[in-house]
Amino acid sequence: MRRSWFAPFADCLLLGVFLLVCSLPVVTAFPALVAGCAVLRQQAHGGPGVTPRQLLIALHRVLRSGYAVWLVPSAVLALLWLDALALDAHGPGLGVPVAVAAAVVAALGLRCAAGWREGTAWRTVGIAVFRSMPQQPLVLALLAGSVVAAAVLLAMSPVLLLIVLGPLALAAAAADTWRPLSFPPCRTETA
Repeated sequence: MRRSWFAPFADCLLLGVFLLVCSLPVVTAFPALVAGCAVLRQQAHGGPGVTPRQLLIALHRVLRSGYAVWLVPSAVLALLWLDALALDAHGPGLGVPVAVAAAVVAALGLRCAAGWREGTAWRTVGIAVFRSMPQQPLVLALLAGSVVAAAVLLAMSPVLLLIVLGPLALAAAAADTWRPLSFPPCRTETA
């Protein structure tokens, strides 16, 4: 049976719901986003599509990749939260720097989420993302814009929290397809 033109959009929204459920324990939010990008990448190459089974398989692969996948994003989120609290204590109007920093950090996180491939160390992904920034500044700007747009939509209609992670994963996967990360060559030690 041929899929309709609406199917990719519906899959993206369905993925948002699945990602929200996988993100309920807050430390699994970033691994779920990475898994969502992997599922979208598989679907783009003729994979089975967005199903709970495919997402759970991808999430299992991501969680096996190491502690950095949930520890570092959780620590960065906690640091941004503490910064926001500290600036809020000094008076209103100082939240703009935290909002800009949060958008940039979220864009970097989306870039890392879409760039990760199974078997690639997270340190290698982080290095590749930071090295790609001078050559591909538009990718970071577009991802930051998608984060800001998602935040504005959530501020206007909080019910969109149910689906917003799907379009963010799609934006990250699309940016990675458009301008893929180039990983540095692996150095092998000689005996």
